Amino acid sequence: MKPSLFRPTSVFWRVNREIASAMAGPRAVLMQIAHPLVAAGVAEHSRYRDGRFGRLYRTAIAAAAITFCSEDLALRAIRSINRKHLKVNGVLRKAAGVFPAGTPYDANDPELKFWVLATITDSTLLVYDLFVKPLSMTEREEFYRDSLLMPKLFGVPDSFVPPTYGDFQTYMHDMLNGGVIRVSDSAREIANALFAPTLAGKALYAGSVVGIGLMPDRLKQEFGLNWNPRRERWLMRGAQVHRSVRKHIPQVFCSSPVATFTELADGFDRQLAALHR
Repeated sequence: MKPSLFRPTSVFWRVNREIASAMAGPRAVLMQIAHPLVAAGVAEHSRYRDGRFGRLYRTAIAAAAITFCSEDLALRAIRSINRKHLKVNGVLRKAAGVFPAGTPYDANDPELKFWVLATITDSTLLVYDLFVKPLSMTEREEFYRDSLLMPKLFGVPDSFVPPTYGDFQTYMHDMLNGGVIRVSDSAREIANALFAPTLAGKALYAGSVVGIGLMPDRLKQEFGLNWNPRRERWLMRGAQVHRSVRKHIPQVFCSSPVATFTELADGFDRQLAALHR
């Protein structure tokens, strides 16, 4: 069996294996659908109203497989995602932001693919810095260099991908401060459905509150999500407490079970190899 795509000793592995990094997911998802073309694809091709938890589970399993499992399993997960994306295309039913009605969208559009991946990278680094420990610029650059494998695996041409972490920061700034990222009616409908005042919706909101709070203020306002200075203070204080407590907890209790299993299996294989030398 081939080893995993990412090295267990890498910053990319270390950051993603942290259970706290999962709190980046809701922020990434909301930022993804803040792109009107992504929102249209989700609104018209996803069962987000009645399958919110199943989708989250499948997404988490796919992400773990790609990051921590063998290359064969990771590539299988990527092929499955790409196959599902083949069916996700259409046109905007009405104007949204800078996009007029009739603008085509396609889940395999490299610009949209990279925006989706970029929100995951940006959100993961932000959550790790706040809830685990701040990364140095050198570590952030290493993380980003490793992350560049993801757009390659999903078929995004290099011309669409910022080559350095500095370029990536510029890309995120330009996207968030330009005219493209604007919360459309479809995006608001998705968010309202996900966080509907039902037991499931309230549970999902509770699990997403960190991600919601860490979104840019403009997007929180455009989504109409309830946020205020008191919640902001609570979030920052909670992050500070988590960082302090995390220093004293053994890594095994803070790691993704998939990452831990892979690390143990890798260590066992090395010991067997050493015995047969």
